Amino acid sequence: MADLRVKLNIRGINEIMTSRGVTARVVREAQRMSAQAGPNFEYDVVPHKWTARAFVRPANMAGRKEQADHAVLERVVGSR
Repeated sequence: MADLRVKLNIRGINEIMTSRGVTARVVREAQRMSAQAGPNFEYDVVPHKWTARAFVRPANMAGRKEQADHAVLERVVGSR
């Protein structure tokens, strides 16, 4: 069997990861997760040089307690 060699085009990957389409998808997913987690959670879009990023986190003390007691964010990851 022949050895397979793959060379990644990092510049191209970075262009894709910061494109409008990928950024929009990341934001939509963060919005969905925040809404599904409940009113005590918020999302924040954080620009980055090489990739689209958004964070979902508790918005207040009630959200922190909910997260600590029931792992709300872990339950909404990947759920529909």
